[in-house]
Amino acid sequence: YTEEMLEAMDEAQKPRVISVGEASYLVTLGLCTHLGCIPSYEKEDKSFACACHGGTYDIVGNVTKSPPPRALDIPPFTIRGNTLVLGEVGPEWLKMKENGLTL
Repeated sequence: YTEEMLEAMDEAQKPRVISVGEASYLVTLGLCTHLGCIPSYEKEDKSFACACHGGTYDIVGNVTKSPPPRALDIPPFTIRGNTLVLGEVGPEWLKMKENGLTL
């Protein structure tokens, strides 16, 4: 995320941002939680749109329009120094899971 994007986020969006060193990222599975279609990023709206059934997600993957039943899923990850490692369960991901941000 750019500094401008981070400043525009509300408090409900910030917990889904992953920071590694000076950089901030969205780590998510690119599959709609409704039926598994692939949402496209809409740069103008800073959102993700699923063409299958019209669901939308905000810039961090939270649902903004149904039918998706939940936010985009965050895969297991860990942070080692300044490296983001996908596929490994780390304390950062466990905290997100405990806070209900992913399954």
